Amino acid sequence: TQKELNKLDVTHRNHLRQIIGMQWPKAVISNIALYKRCELTPLSERIGGARWRMLGHILRSDDNTPAQLALHFAVNADATMKGRVGRHQNNLFRMLKSDLVARKIKLKNIDDLYYLKNLASDRSGWKRMQHFPV
Repeated sequence: TQKELNKLDVTHRNHLRQIIGMQWPKAVISNIALYKRCELTPLSERIGGARWRMLGHILRSDDNTPAQLALHFAVNADATMKGRVGRHQNNLFRMLKSDLVARKIKLKNIDDLYYLKNLASDRSGWKRMQHFPV
């Protein structure tokens, strides 16, 4: 979730500050300046990019691979089956759907999945879509 990603970024920045020797009372550096100085990006952005690349790999894989079968089942179940009772559980499929919503792509049924597969078949276009702000 976003809350967990923020905690991860905070811890990452604390470790970077320790590595470069920036202790609070004596030296202050902004988060943006810290990332520029270390030539890094926030871990949350790197995780989102890895999730997007993984989705592209799954979409380009054969239809009989376990990941592809699980994706088909998840899309079918989401469209036809009633959800579980209780609190919403975060899982990879929900995270991928939220990434797609941020890019204004819907994934409601199998037709949307085939459209997504068509998008993923263009590797350069898929890579450009990775850098959308999420």
